[in-house]
Amino acid sequence: MTDTVTLTLRAPLDERVELERVTADRLAVLDEGDISALPIRVGRRAARLGDVFDVKGGRAERVRVEGDLHNVDGLAAGTAGGSMLVEGAVGRRLGAGMTGGWVDVRGDAGDEAGLAMAGGALRIIGNAGDRVGAAAAGASKGMSGGELIVDGSVGSDAGARARRGLVVVTGDTGVDAARAMIAGTLVAFGRIGAHPGRESKRGSIVAIGGIDVPGTYQYACTYQPTYIRLLLTYLRRRYGVSVEDHVLNGRYRRYCGDAGTVGKGEILELVR
Repeated sequence: MTDTVTLTLRAPLDERVELERVTADRLAVLDEGDISALPIRVGRRAARLGDVFDVKGGRAERVRVEGDLHNVDGLAAGTAGGSMLVEGAVGRRLGAGMTGGWVDVRGDAGDEAGLAMAGGALRIIGNAGDRVGAAAAGASKGMSGGELIVDGSVGSDAGARARRGLVVVTGDTGVDAARAMIAGTLVAFGRIGAHPGRESKRGSIVAIGGIDVPGTYQYACTYQPTYIRLLLTYLRRRYGVSVEDHVLNGRYRRYCGDAGTVGKGEILELVR
């Protein structure tokens, strides 16, 4: 018995594959045959996991997935425990609805990675698409917990409607970052796109690489936030995020808003 379940893509995919129930905690209680027999969707037809992936190992809390998975949607969605390492690009809804565990992706991710996360850690060493850590369609809130680290850039609506939780982007963000945020924290080491924090009620945007502060946010003060130093030290130690000393110990301009919704959110902009 191995300590890792390995899923290796058999051949390049020319159809979208839905793997929403393939999580480390679920595979941990299944043997190799049961894992191979798990039902999945390939395009519009039903299939088995073993039809698409070679499966090795079983009853292990660690999972390794190998191959170009850019057409694979829902991988690790609903993860509650265990750990998954993905060697390759992935499709949409990666880690959506996670409540625990660890998912580590060595490649780009599609739209809606970490959608409505409630716990656990999702790390993407690559770029990600729109609505990272945002709310599901029609939902009143997005992330309610957990940590989402993108070692690259992301698209629009990152952290939109977040209730709690942490979103970290080492590159740039698209438009409407932290839109309608209820609480939580979004940290961007690159430049933040237009209209950040629009309709925000609470929560924090930490702008390290540059931001155009909206006119609906009012300048409050310039200071050295202890919270930022502790947070960035944590990111450096836990996730290996590169944080320069002048960022760690820097002074930040604090703005409060969004005045359009009488919000109590904040933007902390690094003084350069």
